[in-house]
Amino acid sequence: MANLYNLKRFDLNLLIIFECIYQNLSISQAAQTLFITPSAVSQSLQRLRVQLNDPLFVRSGKGITPTTVAVNLHHHLEKNLNNIEETINMMGTSELKKQFVVYGPQFHAIPAITDFMNILIEDPNLEVTYHDTSAITEDIEDIMNYRKADVIFHIAPCTNRSLICIPLNKFNVSLVCRKDHPRLGNNATFSELSKERFILFQARENEIKDYKQYYEEISLTERNIAFRSSSLMSLANTIHSSDLIGFMPTRVFELLKDSLKLKEVILPKSLPEFTMYMIYSRSSMSSPFFSEVINKASKLKSHSANECNKDI
Repeated sequence: MANLYNLKRFDLNLLIIFECIYQNLSISQAAQTLFITPSAVSQSLQRLRVQLNDPLFVRSGKGITPTTVAVNLHHHLEKNLNNIEETINMMGTSELKKQFVVYGPQFHAIPAITDFMNILIEDPNLEVTYHDTSAITEDIEDIMNYRKADVIFHIAPCTNRSLICIPLNKFNVSLVCRKDHPRLGNNATFSELSKERFILFQARENEIKDYKQYYEEISLTERNIAFRSSSLMSLANTIHSSDLIGFMPTRVFELLKDSLKLKEVILPKSLPEFTMYMIYSRSSMSSPFFSEVINKASKLKSHSANECNKDI
């Protein structure tokens, strides 16, 4: 019986990347075959070299050639990887429980995301795991390249050639305060806002660059921040129980306004919109199940966009 603890400590993806390099004798061709970047292949090869204490491949003319250790490793892997592939193919056609990992915003209230999640939940043999993108520190490309997620919903586009990035629809943001705020009515001037204290949603800088530009235009660069959090629910509760004000997705505000007694403050200038993108690996489309999910989501895309526009 295999020592599962030792296997857990070893990244088996390194062996797959090694075998692909061995078959192609080219890092760039291995990257194209696996739909990842040459940099990711090189980094994985370097990790395997350290673990096995061998260069595995050395320069030979314009290409590379395997060392004796690499040749022996290939002979052992070739049959074992074939057996693993046969097992995976058998599982793919069975009714065994499967897991689908999604990364996205805390409140997946945007119609396109809601429709997608409903497609997944319809499958009785599928377990969906949902992770909050605001809590992650890894890059989107790394999460996808190392197969930590099946699909990511994000407000920043991805240009990696091994990934497919589809714009779903736009969503807008509202300035919110509690209904009985002592100073702010349903409308507010920028001068009035400059005297208020704000909450701040903590996110990556490149995700909120449109709002940084907006703040500069309305002379709110030096906002008085009184409360910060990466949790939208914490921010909403703080607005509900204090005189602080802040920005939140309009769809989230609509869901919470009655229960938390919140109101939207209309500004003299419209707030910027965000675009939500769906990101997944090109190689995932080789799976019949995944391809079917994406095709269903594509059919719902236009309907979801129309519904979102109604809310806006």
